[in-house]
Amino acid sequence: MANITTVADALLKINNPYGGFLPDIVMFSPEYLDRNSKLIGPVFTVKADAVPANSVVFVSAPPTKIRGAKGVVVDGRVRDLEELRDDKLPVFAKAVSVLSAKAFTRPTSFNESVILNGNYDPQIRINPGDIIIADLNGVVCIPQQDLDRVLELCEKYVAMDQKVKEELLKGTTIEKSFALHRK
Repeated sequence: MANITTVADALLKINNPYGGFLPDIVMFSPEYLDRNSKLIGPVFTVKADAVPANSVVFVSAPPTKIRGAKGVVVDGRVRDLEELRDDKLPVFAKAVSVLSAKAFTRPTSFNESVILNGNYDPQIRINPGDIIIADLNGVVCIPQQDLDRVLELCEKYVAMDQKVKEELLKGTTIEKSFALHRK
């Protein structure tokens, strides 16, 4: 099985800007950078245009988990980490806060394309049905139309990486190992 970094490599190979990486979003729950927690699933977007600057998007975790969501990725800050961790819901965000934007934030659309906040050129777009993969290394978004090609490349990369590892264990240099097997 391919890991998230292999998926990012495959996305770069097919000219996906940033390798699908969603910068600065890290795991906060169920534990900060928990090595055993992984998240993979199709995207359901929630857009909140009325969010004031420097505010926190509030996601009510218990209903989210009860409704069957595998996890939450927030392009902003989260709070109530104890509750999120008690619920064992994987949550990825840019930061934490004690403040809530609940009084100010109203969803303006559901399951429509969203643009990741930041000065990215080109912009990072997340579409409903895209696949999110997240673990302690970060968050990657695979565009739905690229999924088959990415899976094909990941299979190839996993085999190549195994050969590189075998070469390294024999004492071969990284440069030579990559030249032999990571073409």
